[in-house]
Order: sequence, then structure tokens, then C-alpha cells
Amino acid sequence: MTANKAVSLPSYFGYLRVSTDSQDVESQKLGLLEYANRHGFAPMSLTAETVSRAADWKGRELGALLDRAGRGDVICTPEFTRLAATPGQVFTFLEAAASKGVVLHITKTGTVMDGSMQSQLLAAAFSMASMIELSFIRERTREGLRRAKSEGKRLGRPPGASGRLKLDEHEDEIKGYLAIGLPKRKMAKALGVAYNTLARFIERKGLVSSKKA
Repeated sequence: MTANKAVSLPSYFGYLRVSTDSQDVESQKLGLLEYANRHGFAPMSLTAETVSRAADWKGRELGALLDRAGRGDVICTPEFTRLAATPGQVFTFLEAAASKGVVLHITKTGTVMDGSMQSQLLAAAFSMASMIELSFIRERTREGLRRAKSEGKRLGRPPGASGRLKLDEHEDEIKGYLAIGLPKRKMAKALGVAYNTLARFIERKGLVSSKKA
């Protein structure tokens, strides 16, 4: 007789996030564990962190958790908003999880992102929302540029500037982003460049944002 191959059992992960120390992670934890028990997700490794949802998920504990997870593993979290602040950021997480074959459970709604047609449609909705969000950002930028020009602010390169930079052709657009206080990570996404590339350009040009990135 041929020996049976060992079956690799999935690992189960729970992710909890609060924005401030004053928020109660225990209520999230209780609901998540109840869901896990109903579905037989045991043992479960829990990850909890206190961090703004606006922070890039790749640099948070969530990113490290996804790195550990493998094909067939399950990540449970109470809501999509625990993952990220915007539809675009949520979509990038869904894409990354799907590419690894990781299944995501949203415990409050019972939504399962497992590659099924329903989950693909939901991911497409996040993608569409991301494009709409980017369209709004660009429109606000154009409005910011028009307002800055009407107020007589200089939008071109400063006198005496020399040397070409990768983002030189987008300098007016970047100034518009800064004028409306758009975070640098969103600027970088809109421009299709790395965050560090944008940050170096802004520093070298001496551009100032009206808000912190």
C-alpha cells in the first residue's frame, strides 16, 4: 500500500487594531474569538497593535503577519477598517493576501475573501473605489493649483535651479498636493513613485506642506 501523504493544516491568525491607547481592544478580541470558535479556527495566534489606520499596513504588525502566513492559512479581523484607512490601501492588502493564497475573514459581517466569485467582486469594488478616490485627489489638486495661481503664488521652479530630477515635470502637481495638505504617501501613490523618492524631491526643492505627511 502507498503511504498517505501528510496533510498540512492551515494556521489561524487574528488581527486587532486600535488607534489610541484609550480604545478597548478587548471588545474586538471577544467578538473575534467567538467567531473563531464557531468556525473551528484553533489554535489562533492573535496580533494586536495600537496604531493609526492611516499608517501603511506593510510597515505595521499587519504586514509582518501577512509575511508569516502561507497558502491556505486564515487571517481573521473584525472589519475592513482594521486593515487600512482607504479603499485603495485595503485593496492592496487584499491583492497581497490573494497572491499568497491566504484567506481573509471579516468577522463582524462574516465576509470571506477566499478567491471565490463573490470575493473577487468585492475586491473589484475596492479597486473601483480606489480609482474614484484617486480621481477626487487629482480634482482637489487642480482646484488647489487654480486657487494658488489666483492668489499670485509662484508654482514654477525657483530661479537659478539647476539639474533635472525625476519629479521635475510634476513639481506643480506636487505643490498642489502640498497646498491641500495631502499626505506624502498618497502623493507618491498618485504619482506612481516610491515614498522616499518623493520625500527627497520635496526636501531638495525646499517645498513645504501645510500638514504633516
